[in-house]
Amino acid sequence: MPRGLSVLGPVGLGGAGVLEIGDNVTIVSKSRFNRAGINHPTQLVVGASGKLSIGDNVGISGASIFCVENIAIGNNVLVGVNCNIFDTDFHAVDYLDRRHGRGTLSAPIVIEDDVWLCANVTVLKGVRIGARSVIAAGSVVTSDIPPNCLAGGVPCKVIRSLAPTQAASIE
Repeated sequence: MPRGLSVLGPVGLGGAGVLEIGDNVTIVSKSRFNRAGINHPTQLVVGASGKLSIGDNVGISGASIFCVENIAIGNNVLVGVNCNIFDTDFHAVDYLDRRHGRGTLSAPIVIEDDVWLCANVTVLKGVRIGARSVIAAGSVVTSDIPPNCLAGGVPCKVIRSLAPTQAASIE
């Protein structure tokens, strides 16, 4: 059992894979604990062959995290209100593959230390977000984001670099 785990509200847990939670993690699922407008309880789903690792000192608010393969969330990460982190497409693009349950793609996600995913960010399969980066609200991350930058948009792109002092001042 992780030390200092704080769960505020119900959490949906599912799957038969591996879920590792670090120390001093806070999971919020009710708006009365985060007034930014949580739309639903936090969902942590790990498929049978998946592994979801959540580091130390992580805050998660009303997020949906669905892991088929591997999702690694570093230390001191903030997962903002209503974020989605999916390492799978869930369904194939081709309609015949969808009909027959084939062709779903998945790829690991890595979110490095001290990242802040602002409200309503979606992180899709195969992405690495570099340490100390900030992803602007409402962004859809479809490709890697380097360390120490502010990124945003649909699809998410680097807006500007963050100097070490700027990255530290965001805390």
